[in-house]
Amino acid sequence: MKTLMDQGTNKVTIVGKLLDATFNSGKTKAGAPYERANITVRVAQHFNDHDEISEIPVSMFASQFTQKGALNPAWQSIQDLRKMKTAQDHGIDGADTVRITGANIRENNFVAKSGQLINGWQINTSFINAGNTPEIASFILDIFIMDMTDELDREGDPTGRLIIKGAIVQYSGKLDVLQFIVENPDHVDFISSHWNVNDTNTVKGRIRVRAQEEKSTPSTSSWGEDIPDTTTRMVRELIITKGDDEGKEEDFAYDPVEIKKGFNARKAEIEQLQLDAKNKAATPAPAAATSNKYTWE
Repeated sequence: MKTLMDQGTNKVTIVGKLLDATFNSGKTKAGAPYERANITVRVAQHFNDHDEISEIPVSMFASQFTQKGALNPAWQSIQDLRKMKTAQDHGIDGADTVRITGANIRENNFVAKSGQLINGWQINTSFINAGNTPEIASFILDIFIMDMTDELDREGDPTGRLIIKGAIVQYSGKLDVLQFIVENPDHVDFISSHWNVNDTNTVKGRIRVRAQEEKSTPSTSSWGEDIPDTTTRMVRELIITKGDDEGKEEDFAYDPVEIKKGFNARKAEIEQLQLDAKNKAATPAPAAATSNKYTWE
């Protein structure tokens, strides 16, 4: 069976309009110059019998020179990105279409000021090029299935979608845990009948990042005008649209014992994040200087 040293397939492809780009330069503690870029790509794609638009954030980071002292091609790619046209400056029709291949996805957890742990994911790439192929935001991943449950709405009723919690083995044995969604009813039926917890499967799918409006519950008051009220939340989902018919054979599957080791290490990291946030919140802020007089002019 495969161990934590066997990195799984992790491939993300994004083609779409360049919405915006921000840059930051600096030096590492060792004094090596680096460049960082954060971009958003607008992707219009068709899947599960409908069209939708997503705005996908992607991060880039590269040192200027390689360990051998040569100019780093990934750093040069960020310099090329600086010359590309964004929708922010030129409008959506004037923006460049970009193609990102060889990108990857990883877990991105942080603790909010409220102390709540926020689970998320982040897409990273080293290279970006001009593109002219059909727009798409897709992934191909090897996942170890940790759980499969029906999605429930706020009232506790099934939505018809299936939630899969999958572990991904990253570089150097690091284990990430991501949430996937299966929304096509036929796909939900097939997976429910053929996939099992502790299976290793290769999955393919689409990346969804979009704002979604939600209407508030109407007032039960018997009089007056009920003012419509909506809130907007950002939806970030990994939608599985295809995968193996069944779990992989033993030689190509991850050992559950190994996954447990990685999961325990991940749990310890999260607990440390929460402890650091708690200690930071407990540190009293410096008292602000106050005046014993007030001026109203």
